[in-house]
Amino acid sequence: MKTKLRKNIKALSISIVFPLFILLLNPYPIQAQFLFEKIGDNGDDANRMVWVIMGDGYTSMEIDDYHQDVDRVINEFFGTSPWSDYKYFINVYRIDVISNESGADHPSDNLYVDTALDSTYDTYGITRLLTVDDSKAFEIACIIPSFDAVMIIVNDESYGGSGGATMVLSNHEKAARIALHEAGHLVGGLADEYETPYPGYPEGDREPNVTYQKELEYIPWKNWIEIETPLPTPEFEGDFPVGLYEGARYKATDIYRPTHNSIMRSLGAPYGPINSESLIINLYDYVDPIDNYSPDKSNVFLSSNSNILQFKIELVPGPDENTQVGWEIDGVKQEGENNTSLNIDISTLKKGSHSIMVAVVENSSLVRNDPQGLLFSSHIWSLEKGLSSGVISGKVINAITNLGIEGALVETMDEFSGRADDQVEESKYSTKTAADGSFSLSPVNEGVYTITANSERYSSNLKSNIIVNDGDTKTVALPLDPLFNTFTVSGNITGDGEEELTIYLNKEEDNFLSFKTNVNGNYIFNGLENGSYTLTPISSEYVFNPPFYKFSVEDKDLTGFDFKTFAIFCPAQAVLEQSSSLELLRKLRRNVLAKNETGRKYINLYYKHGAELVSHIIAHQDVREDSATMLLEIMPDFRVLLQGKNVILNEELIDKVEDLIDTLESYASSDLGRTLNMIRKDIRDKSTLNKFGVIIQ
Repeated sequence: MKTKLRKNIKALSISIVFPLFILLLNPYPIQAQFLFEKIGDNGDDANRMVWVIMGDGYTSMEIDDYHQDVDRVINEFFGTSPWSDYKYFINVYRIDVISNESGADHPSDNLYVDTALDSTYDTYGITRLLTVDDSKAFEIACIIPSFDAVMIIVNDESYGGSGGATMVLSNHEKAARIALHEAGHLVGGLADEYETPYPGYPEGDREPNVTYQKELEYIPWKNWIEIETPLPTPEFEGDFPVGLYEGARYKATDIYRPTHNSIMRSLGAPYGPINSESLIINLYDYVDPIDNYSPDKSNVFLSSNSNILQFKIELVPGPDENTQVGWEIDGVKQEGENNTSLNIDISTLKKGSHSIMVAVVENSSLVRNDPQGLLFSSHIWSLEKGLSSGVISGKVINAITNLGIEGALVETMDEFSGRADDQVEESKYSTKTAADGSFSLSPVNEGVYTITANSERYSSNLKSNIIVNDGDTKTVALPLDPLFNTFTVSGNITGDGEEELTIYLNKEEDNFLSFKTNVNGNYIFNGLENGSYTLTPISSEYVFNPPFYKFSVEDKDLTGFDFKTFAIFCPAQAVLEQSSSLELLRKLRRNVLAKNETGRKYINLYYKHGAELVSHIIAHQDVREDSATMLLEIMPDFRVLLQGKNVILNEELIDKVEDLIDTLESYASSDLGRTLNMIRKDIRDKSTLNKFGVIIQ
C-alpha cells in the first residue's frame, strides 16, 4: 500500500512533538480535562483523514447546545458534494471544551469574553475574520493522537470564520456553509475567489483554483475546459462552462478562477468541478483505497499441506462508480478484473518464488487530473512454494447423456512400484465429484498415476499413465456406463421455424439436457431414467404452441411431443385482424403513452413480455377471446384520448380488464405474474390513470 507522506509527517509533528511539549509544561494529563467522543467512525484512523471538532465560548451549561450545533453542521456538511460521496474517508471526534464565558471577542465593539481558545472577530481589522489561538486548539486536539484537521465552532451568532491551520466558524445559521468554505482552504488548499481587497496579502497563484495564465496549455484546470470555450471567458447569461473568469484571490483583474461562481466566492454556490477535484485529490493523500489485505504478511510460504490460498483486499467505501481491481501472478493478468479476492491453487504454480499483485484504480468522474497517481494503489505478496506438485481435474459423466454424475468417488494411485509403504500412502488421493460431476485433486505430487471413478448404478472406469508435472493441471474425462434401464423421449417441431431450434429437458427443477433440432425439426433425448420431466423449447424469434410439456417416464420410450412455431409479432396482432385497429394502437403508444414516464414503463413491459403474451394468446382460447373483446370495446375511448380529451371508464370495463389479468395470471411465468399484479394495482390507483386523461367513474 502506498505511503502517505502527509499523514506520516503530521503524525510525527503533532502526535509526538505537541504531546511531549504539553506534558513538560503540565504535570496532569490533558485528557483528564476534556470529554471526547468518536461521532463519525468509518474505519481505522490509520487509513482515514481524522477530524477533531471542538467548541469555544460554550459554558458548562451550554454543552448540549454545542452538541446540537455540531450535529447540525456535520449533517449538512456531509450531505453536500463531494463530501457526501467521500464521507467514509473521514473519522470525526467531538471534544467538549468548556469556557468560562459565552461568545467571542468583538474588539471593534469593545466586547471581550473569557473563552478557552480566545476566539475573536476583527482579526487583521476584518470584521468577519474570526480566529482562535491555534496553539491552544492543537494542544487540546492532541487528545486524539491521529488527528489531521481541527474544526472549531464558536458560540457566537455573528457571521464569521477563517481557514488556516484550523477551520473556524461561528454558529451562525449558515455555519455549515461556512464550514464547507473553510474546509476548501484547509483540505483542498483552495484560494478565496472573491475580489474584495485584502491589503498586504501576498501575491501568487499557487492554489489550484487560481492562475495568472491565459494560454490553455498552462492553465492548471485545462482538462476541464471544452475546446470551444473562449479564454478569458465572458460572463454572459445562461450556463457558465468551466473556463477562465477574471477576478479572484482579493483582486479584480489579472488573475483568473475556473468557474463563474463557487462556494469559494459565494456561500450559496456549489464547489464546482475544479474545487471538488482538489478536495478529492487531497483526501486520497490521507486515504489509501485499499483498506485491508490478507494474508496480512507480505511474505507467504506455501507448505506441503497448503491447497487453495485466498488473497483478499477490502476497499474503503467511496462513490458508486467504476472502481477497477486487477490481479497478476508473476506479471500475468488474471480473470475476474473487479473481484476483491483471488483464489490460487498452489499446485498450479511451479516450485520456487512467485509474486501476487493487486492493483486498484478509482475511476472517479470528479477527477480528471491526478498527477501523483493518488487514486491508484497496489499491494504485492511474495510467495515461496516449497513442494513440487500439480493438479488432476476433470469430470465424471454419464456415458450416454454426457451429464455430470454427482458424488462419484475418484481415487488415484502412483504407478511407480518401488516406493516404501509410507511413500505409497502419500501418493494416494481421493475426492468426490460436485453436482456437475467435476472434481479436482490438489496438491498431487509429481509422478505417474492411475485414476479410477466409481458410482452407484454405474460401471467403474480406470485410466492409467496420468502424468503430473510440477505446476501443471492434468485434465481427465471419466465416462461411466449406467447399470440401470434407460429410455428415449422424442418429438418434432413444425411451423414458421423448424431447424436448429433448442429444446431443454428438465428433470424436476434442475436443468438437465438440451438438443438442437435437425433439418426436419426432429429431436430425441437418450439415456433417460424413470422420473418426471419438462420439455421447453426456447427461441428469441419464435413462440411455441404448446409452450412446454410435462410428463413422466415409466419403463418405456416416449414420442409425439410435437410443437408448432409462430414468428414473434406484436401481441395485439395475435388478437386483432384489422390493420386500422393496429394503427390506432400504435398512435396511442406514440402520442399518449410515450409522453410520460409511467407510459414509457408500460411500453417497455409490453415488449419485454411480448413473446410470452403471444404464446398464451395462441395456446389458450379464453385468453384470445377475452383480449379481443376487451380491446374492441375500449377502442372508441382510445380515439377520444388521441383527440386530447379525457375519457371516463365505468367499473364494468375495469372489471373486464381485471378478469383478463386474472386469466393471464393462471398461465403466466413468475416474471409476467409480477408485472400483471403491478398493473392491477395501477388500475385501481386513480392518480396513475389520470396521468393519461383516464377518469374512473
